[in-house]
Amino acid sequence: MDNWFEWVDSGDGSKQPWLIRRKDRAPVYCAAIGQFPAAAAEPAPEDGFVILTADSAGGMLDIHDRRPIVLSPELAEEWLDPATPRERAEQMALFEGEASEVFEWFRVSKAVGNVRNQGPELIEPLA
Repeated sequence: MDNWFEWVDSGDGSKQPWLIRRKDRAPVYCAAIGQFPAAAAEPAPEDGFVILTADSAGGMLDIHDRRPIVLSPELAEEWLDPATPRERAEQMALFEGEASEVFEWFRVSKAVGNVRNQGPELIEPLA
């Protein structure tokens, strides 16, 4: 993905959206686990996926106490390899995710919270 949003309590009953992305604008590869049907099979209620999260650190903690575990492209490739042992996947998730310093975060327009709103201006930093 390119980025993700977190909504922070504004103190007035509303929530302020924050955009979080890599500083280098590279793709964000999130560690996830899932189950999907075979190509010809019908989806089952338990099919789907979840993005794994970890504790936030550094300044990102001010935005939210959890964040996705983000992997480097090399680790993401290893993560997706069915031959990767469970123990290795656990090690990647626990100890090898990207550090908070890789990311930038800033407030964006509350218009981002409405699916009817579209356009690149929604992810511009607020002054």
